[in-house]
Formats: sequence, structure tokens, C-alpha cells
Amino acid sequence: MKYFKKCDFKNPVVTMGTFDGVHLGHQKVLKVLKKKADLAGGESVVISYYHHPLETIHKKTFPYILTEKDKKETLIKRSGIDHVILLDFNERIANMVPEFFLKEIIIDKVGAREIIAGYDTHFGKFRQGNYQFLKDHESKYNYSVSLVEPLKVNNRIISSSLIRDFIREGDMIDAAKCLGRNYSVTGSVITGHKIGRGIGFPTINVHPADPNKLIPGIGVYVCEVMLLNKKYQAVTNIGYSPTLKKTGIKEIETHILDFDGDIYYRSVEVIFHKKLREEKSFDSIDELVKEIQNDVRLTREYLRP
Repeated sequence: MKYFKKCDFKNPVVTMGTFDGVHLGHQKVLKVLKKKADLAGGESVVISYYHHPLETIHKKTFPYILTEKDKKETLIKRSGIDHVILLDFNERIANMVPEFFLKEIIIDKVGAREIIAGYDTHFGKFRQGNYQFLKDHESKYNYSVSLVEPLKVNNRIISSSLIRDFIREGDMIDAAKCLGRNYSVTGSVITGHKIGRGIGFPTINVHPADPNKLIPGIGVYVCEVMLLNKKYQAVTNIGYSPTLKKTGIKEIETHILDFDGDIYYRSVEVIFHKKLREEKSFDSIDELVKEIQNDVRLTREYLRP
């Protein structure tokens, strides 16, 4: 829901945040939220946003987000959360001072009686609202607040920023360790140049459903593709296909193993497992074909049950 009327929740226990990625650190907060709500005999509520706040703050579109909004809501609810409120992060919300955001939205509209804050919870203008701010206002607005400590992997705090760094580098294995699942890109199949078909490796060109979606770094990846409710093994090239094309346009091209069909304009989800190699230009088509054959072999081996 966007900007909303007063809610009628039972003993609402609330947390808030962007929750981009719904990674293991977020999932820790959600588990605490659900447990606290169950103990209070109440309902768990997550306040988040339709789009990443930086889109409004910087007034531009850029590839940044880890999770499309529909998937974000699905992942949050999968943790057993009762209600997800997705705010339209507009100029009005961006300029709310923390106490106004706390009173107007969290207290008056949602009716929070208990608030769960992550270690990096921030809200309000200039992100001035945080755990200490919430603690300082407990008695004034008659609620209690609990802090959830950060979760670490390899002695590093799991955060959306850390995961973005991994994905930009093509490190899908470490990204998956932080997310608790493999990173994926959802989009529609668009018409390509059909060059791959001519060399025996037809590909689909995937146009991301969200223009702000963060795309993994340039390279060739072991993937799976979720298509028509079935999962297929696949090899994905992210880049410019320099041996075959001179367009200079970065594309997501996926060769689906053991599949041959017309799926133009259908929705697919490309699930990334591991980077195989860098994209490179070959001296001949034959060299390229041999390399793709090796990519396919390595993919089958990696995904073998």
C-alpha cells in the first residue's frame, strides 16, 4: 500500500527499513520481529518502500537495487510476517524530521507498541532517526524498542552495500552466502540479433523488469533459468559479445541447456551461481564455439545433482 489510512492491527510489533535484498541480516531482524509479535499475542508489521530511497534523493534511475519490489514483499512475508506496508518514498517522506515520521506513521497510523530496530536502522530527514532516537522517545510515545545486533560472515557485517560489491565484482558465491540464496534477475525475453543460433548456441536476451536492478559484473556465469514454472540449467554472458557484435551495448544473454522454444516476451528469472570466466574477444568463431562448449561442460558439472 502507498501512503495509507490508520491501520487496525492487533498489538502491532513493528520494524522499518529499506530491506533491499532481504539478506540474512534482514532475516535475523524479521525472526526477532515475528518472535516478539507472537509473545505479545500481536501482529508483525514491516514498513518499507516501493522504490529505493536513493532514487528520490538523487532524482535519477540507476542500477542499484538487489530485490524487485514484488519479490521483496514475497521474501519478507515468507519469514512469517503478517503485514508489509510499502510506502511511496516521495519528497514529503524524504523531508520528514524523524519525530514526525515516528509520530505520524509508526505511532498514529500503524499503532506500534513495540519497535524492533536493526543496528543500522535510519529514518527521517538526513537519516537522523536511529535506535538511540527511538530509545529516547519511548516514554513520550508509550512504546518499547529492541535492538538487533548485526550478523557477520567471514568477520564482515552482512549489509546490502557489501552484497552489491560482491555482485559488481561477479562474486556470486559470497553474495549467496550473505543473501541466504542465489542472486537472480527477473525480466522479459526480448528480440535479439539471433547470432547465437547461427553458431549452435541460441540465447535469450533478458530485459530486467526493474530498470534499477543491479546486474552482475561483466563475465560468463553458471546459471539456472526459471521458465514456465520449470528450472533449466544455463550459461549466461553479461557484456558486449565482442567476437560477434560491434554494438557496444551491454546485454544479458542466456543459453538455456536442453531447451529449444519460442519464449519471446515471456517472464524469466535468471539465477546466478558462479562466475566461470571473464568475457573476451576471440580471433575466430571456432575458438568462441570451443570456449562456449567448455562453458556448457563446466556448467553441467557444477550443477550436477
